[in-house]
Amino acid sequence: MNIDFIGSDAIVQTPDVAFTYQVSENPRDFSKLRGSSNTLDWSNYNNYHGDYVVFPFGSNNDLPEIIKTTVQENYIAPGTLKRKTELLYGAGPRTYREELKENRLVRTWVEVPEIQKWLDKFDYQDYLLKCCVDYQYLQAVFTRFEMNKGYKIGKPFINKLSTVNPDKARLAALRDNISKDKEPSHVIVTDWRLNHLSDITEARVYKLIDTQKPLAEANSIMYSNFSTFCTDYYTVPDIYGSLEWLNRSTAVPLIFKALSKNSINLKYHIVSPQAFWDKKRDEIKVKCQLKEVPYDESMLIEYQTEFLKKISEVLASEANTGKYLHTTKSFRVDQTNLIEEGWEVKVIDQNIKDFVLAQIKISERADAALSSGMNLHPVLGNINNSGSANSGSEQIMALINYLNTGVNIQEMIITKAINLAIAANFQEEKHAGIKIGFFQNVPERQAEVSPPDRSINTAKTK
Repeated sequence: MNIDFIGSDAIVQTPDVAFTYQVSENPRDFSKLRGSSNTLDWSNYNNYHGDYVVFPFGSNNDLPEIIKTTVQENYIAPGTLKRKTELLYGAGPRTYREELKENRLVRTWVEVPEIQKWLDKFDYQDYLLKCCVDYQYLQAVFTRFEMNKGYKIGKPFINKLSTVNPDKARLAALRDNISKDKEPSHVIVTDWRLNHLSDITEARVYKLIDTQKPLAEANSIMYSNFSTFCTDYYTVPDIYGSLEWLNRSTAVPLIFKALSKNSINLKYHIVSPQAFWDKKRDEIKVKCQLKEVPYDESMLIEYQTEFLKKISEVLASEANTGKYLHTTKSFRVDQTNLIEEGWEVKVIDQNIKDFVLAQIKISERADAALSSGMNLHPVLGNINNSGSANSGSEQIMALINYLNTGVNIQEMIITKAINLAIAANFQEEKHAGIKIGFFQNVPERQAEVSPPDRSINTAKTK
């Protein structure tokens, strides 16, 4: 018997049967089925840290980690989000001022030596690039403001800005001062998996920056985000609604690998509930405590291996398969919903051609859903199910539409912190309307450009 583990999934081969095995995790449960229900109403849950009420990011306070894992395991989502970052960043950040010319708002790009000298001190390009990446995943950015030393006795000045990893930052409020509206006043930074005592004892607490008094604190944090309708505190990321499609498209390559590896003729695809393995992990931990031995994740893998062997024995006999399914189904009552948590064995039609075509259609539909969910034209995300290249004019029009409608709000949120710092540090430039933004080279149809100025003749490689 051969078991090829791929993360928590596996391909199982025996002389009598071969099947793919997948642990089912519903992203609407924020992974691992630890939550009591599928909900976006995070304001009903509070965590506590010392004197602070911590507002969870997701029902289990781990939504950034769930999104990171789900995206990185997918074959198309990372590239699509990277492409959105590249399109937004353009030719990079530059200082500008806005002017009205013939009833049009025009940016005049200017060089301001004093501001540029300050920007270069903390590698502002790297900071803004990280902001762009965080925004594409979560439509939000955490920025830490650091004041100059001795700011209370000298001239206060924001020395530098830096991003804070969103998986480690959580909005919070003092227990004694929390208002009826539960407005956050602080940000607590730590590893919220809380696997170590130091994650609790060494957590760092910052005040949320007062935009009217940005120079008041030695260190403070700004949470800039795209507000979500009827949602408190945090933004619900655009990609949230596409997580199920992400999981479906991620499963397709696993099935194809099984089909192609050693010409396996697969008969079954098994899906098991994550709740089953969570329960088994807890049982093993209890046994370890009774035996006074440390728990190791390899113990669960060993149990899983033995369990898969038993499954293969059951599936090798077609007469037992239906009985096996019937005896392992279970249900969980969640308020007014009856949720099935049993194992599922899908019989794979041995007409491989039809099966492969069906999987390809699922993959193509998932790609289209992801492109729509991420708000990026398929042409710009290099998503083309036909296999042919998109025309140049189609690409240019898609890019022009994106630059005209898709970047303004993103840029405003991403540069909110750095433009606040510029306004606080440089009063004269503030009154002159100097801000920082991303320089975009708007493309033109090549037929309307004189031959010497066409892209093929002006590319950097020429």
